[in-house]
Order: sequence, then structure tokens, then C-alpha cells
Amino acid sequence: MKQWINLYQADLKPKQQTMALSSLAVLVLLALTISLLAWGGLQWQQRQQIEVNNLAEQQLQRQQEQLGLLQQALLQRQPSSTLVAERDQLKRRVEQQVALQQYLAAQQLGADYAYSVVLQQLTDADISSVWLTHFTLRPASSELQGLTLVPAAVPGWLESLRAFQYFKGQRFNELRLTRLPEQQAVKFYLIAEQGD
Repeated sequence: MKQWINLYQADLKPKQQTMALSSLAVLVLLALTISLLAWGGLQWQQRQQIEVNNLAEQQLQRQQEQLGLLQQALLQRQPSSTLVAERDQLKRRVEQQVALQQYLAAQQLGADYAYSVVLQQLTDADISSVWLTHFTLRPASSELQGLTLVPAAVPGWLESLRAFQYFKGQRFNELRLTRLPEQQAVKFYLIAEQGD
């Protein structure tokens, strides 16, 4: 077994790799060329990006200026005189309708409730063969219009109306019966006036 190693032997020495100066110069030149090309490419790309950013900033500035001009124009814009006149007319019409509703409400509150008594009396005199379609009630005279399937029931219905307070003192002085074409119903029209 060996106790020592002779490191001075030629086969144990590390082999030195040498490079010729020309090869080293080519490699350095190649690395320098690649570095310059990469640096130039990055510079070009950076200039392109700066130009794109400048264009975007200019466009943004133009749009902000346009927005400012539009906002100023909007603030200074006056409404159309036709629309203003139409709005004023509609406003007056609404005010008139509100005033009319208030007037009618006040009139209704202050009105005599005899009208509802007359309606109750008409309801009490209701018979199944006579239908009122229109009526006008005034202190001096009343007009009643309606339909009936049994014309003979109208005089009895009129007699039942005489019993009510509103129709006391009124005479039914005109009664017209008209048969409706192609129907079984008969239209009646009567006028009651104040009398003895």
C-alpha cells in the first residue's frame, strides 16, 4: 500500500488550456458586437415606447381640452324658446287644473247633500224592467232617459217616483217611447216640471 503520492509527475499535473490571442480577440469582439446590438435594440425599443407614450399623452390632452370646451358650451347653452314656451303653457294648464280641482272639491264640500238623497230615492224606486241611462235633475225640471223591456212598467215606475220628496210638486208632462230597431228594448224619455 502506498503511503505518499508524487504530485510532480507529469501525468498528474493539470493540463493548461491555452487560447490564442487571435481567438480571444475574436471572442471579445463577438461579445462586444452582441452587447452593442442588444443595447441598440433596447434603445430603439425605448424610443418607440416613448413616441407611443407621447402620442397617447397628446391624444389624452386633446380629449381633455374637447371635454372642457363641451362642458363650457353645455353650461352656456340656453334651452330652446319653443320648449320653454311649451313648458310654461303646460305649467299654466296644470296650475289651472289644480285650481279647478280645488274649487270643485270646495264646492262639493259646501254642496247640499240632497243630491245623494235623490239617488237613494231612485234606488228605492228601482224595478228590474226599467234602467236609467241618463238623467238631469234641476229644481224646476228633471229629465230622465232609459230603457225598458216592458213599456207598460214605465207608468207604474213614475207613480212610485211621485211618492218621493224630491219629485213632489213635479208633473211628468212629456213621455216619449221609441222602439229600438232589431232589439226588444224600448227607449223612454220623460220630462218632469214643477207644477200644481
